Amino acid sequence: MSIPMDSRLDLLEMELAQLKGRQGPAASMNGFPGAMPFMMGPMYNMMQQQPKQLAAPKGENEVEDPPNKNNDEYKAQMQVLHHDLMLAHTALQKQHADLMAAHAQLLKAIQDGAIGGGGGGGGGGGGAKKQRHPALGVVRLDYDYPAAPGDSDHPGSFGYDVFYRCVPGLTFEMCQSGKFTEEVERRFADAIKHLEARGVSAITGDCGFMMSFQVLARKIASKPTFMSSMVQCPIIAASLDDGDHILILTANDLSLKPQKEILLNSCGFDVNEDRFLIQGCQDVPGFEAVALGEKVPLDKVQPGIVKLVEELIHREPRIRAILLECTELPAYADALRYHTGLPVWDAITAADFYVSAFKDNHRFGQNDWQKEWDGHQEDYELGMNLTKDEEALLLRKKEAQKEKKSVALVKKKKLEKIQRKVRKQQHPMLGVIRLDYNYPPAAGDIDCPGSYDYDVLFRVIPGFTFAMAQEGKMTEDVEKEFIDGIKWLERKGVSGITGDCGFMMAFQPLACKIATVPVFMSSMMQCPMISLAFDKYDKVLILTANDETLKPQKHTLLKQCGFNVDDARFMIVGCQNVPGFDAVAKGEKVDVEYVTPGIVYMVKQILKKHPSIRAICLECTELPPYADALRAETALPVFDAITNADFFIASRRDNPRFGFNQWQLDWDGVQDAYEFGQNLTCAQAEKLLN
Repeated sequence: MSIPMDSRLDLLEMELAQLKGRQGPAASMNGFPGAMPFMMGPMYNMMQQQPKQLAAPKGENEVEDPPNKNNDEYKAQMQVLHHDLMLAHTALQKQHADLMAAHAQLLKAIQDGAIGGGGGGGGGGGGAKKQRHPALGVVRLDYDYPAAPGDSDHPGSFGYDVFYRCVPGLTFEMCQSGKFTEEVERRFADAIKHLEARGVSAITGDCGFMMSFQVLARKIASKPTFMSSMVQCPIIAASLDDGDHILILTANDLSLKPQKEILLNSCGFDVNEDRFLIQGCQDVPGFEAVALGEKVPLDKVQPGIVKLVEELIHREPRIRAILLECTELPAYADALRYHTGLPVWDAITAADFYVSAFKDNHRFGQNDWQKEWDGHQEDYELGMNLTKDEEALLLRKKEAQKEKKSVALVKKKKLEKIQRKVRKQQHPMLGVIRLDYNYPPAAGDIDCPGSYDYDVLFRVIPGFTFAMAQEGKMTEDVEKEFIDGIKWLERKGVSGITGDCGFMMAFQPLACKIATVPVFMSSMMQCPMISLAFDKYDKVLILTANDETLKPQKHTLLKQCGFNVDDARFMIVGCQNVPGFDAVAKGEKVDVEYVTPGIVYMVKQILKKHPSIRAICLECTELPPYADALRAETALPVFDAITNADFFIASRRDNPRFGFNQWQLDWDGVQDAYEFGQNLTCAQAEKLLN
């Protein structure tokens, strides 16, 4: 359906913004002199043509005679003037009413999905047909084995639909060598095309060594593609101090280290860098079942993995994070989180990160535009979704042995008995460093507690201004308060620390030196992980409050985020000219409903000019309220400050779908109310500027 007002959005929004600012004749006279002839019409023209005796200039020494109010001609002129003023006022009121009605229709059209999304987008919520829930596509090796919950090949590992496609002839040894035969390469390409045809939102593989074919996969796919959990390495490393260590667990360290060049080029990960400690699990009792293609005994292997990691941490106390490289290791992530208190990332957290960028966030923004997941996974057997000829090419199809129900029940009860004995830990909590700047945050804003589905704790830094963050320099007193704020949040038990202004990225190194938990001061930290999932010729659109203020941060962004402002792949666009968004710069409450159509329209126009844009990153911490509208209208993945925070919190959160459960307290769903200046001493509160 074509909506005429969509093409007039810019003019409509400008006129409406002007009219909203004019609350009376005085405001219209003083606020918008340039627009007065257009808006006031007859009144303005008439005033320019007043009789000479009312407006004629006098000589330097000539005294102007006061008008004779009893003069009949003067009275007649005043009556005409009053009449024209009333006509102009009536016309202005009608114009304002018409524009408000048109704007209301435009909002309803966008909310109902009547305006089609540029760049392949669908409709919004309301009466329109809802879009499908996002799904994951998994490219499988030609290898059949009994996958356990938590494994990438087990559908129950995910909280959304997952579709599989096996590649006949693609063996573990072939992935390890990094070389295809021509036939297998063609089948690999067919698998990716098949998954995209099924409507998946992102594509991964069931073996980390498929990273050898990441570059090829990105050329074929239009959706985010990540063939290994190692794509998380850059963002994890950026959140920690240079002296901190990251433990990488793999099935066999001897087979991972030779992949140095592939990991460096495809993941931005240097195997030889001292801060990465690679440890294989090949010697853990029971884990040899992985190499043998047999079912892994979870109750036997889990204690061995925990013991191995605890011994490594004892020897290397600077270990601050754990990454599970092997796709069969996520089942042990929760046990490691419980026993070590460290953040743990794996193949599932990587998949959740990319899928979340397509997912409706029910806590804020546009809602009811996407179907709820029905909770049911498609049953899959190796060879499904293949033609008979392709299925005949499979090398290692075999029937997985079914365990007796009684044995499985005994093992389940044994694990549940262990889990009931554990002392439950606190649900993860986010810490937010705030500028000394008080404003009314909208839902979705990083400073709004309702933006999160976990606890959040705020700490304002007295004297820490936006200008100071933009310049990248603190006074000695503010730096001391900043350090105290980081330490205070850690004492309160937060699992990660962020800031309420992207320009705080300049102080990321300082925060990382103080903190022992991950620190992520800007949503731009996601950029390397986003770009790794797309072809080098694809583009990423970065929306910021004002593009002119972001570009001077080039050096900081490059050093701390691995993000080059001058890289042609990244398009930086400011929202400063979107009607209503100027409230951000003024420190006023943003009318999200009013601003949303302008943000969507601007992005859709950009997509028309640049169809190679594959993802959107919202840099400004006040932009997440528009993420869902952009997802609904463009069908592109949208990352923001909230997806960034969720990614880090997920590494400390119990995953109820598999592994070691019932070790963490459930979140009560209630956010503590926060007032600006709360959590400060009286002396600190006196230093506040706002």
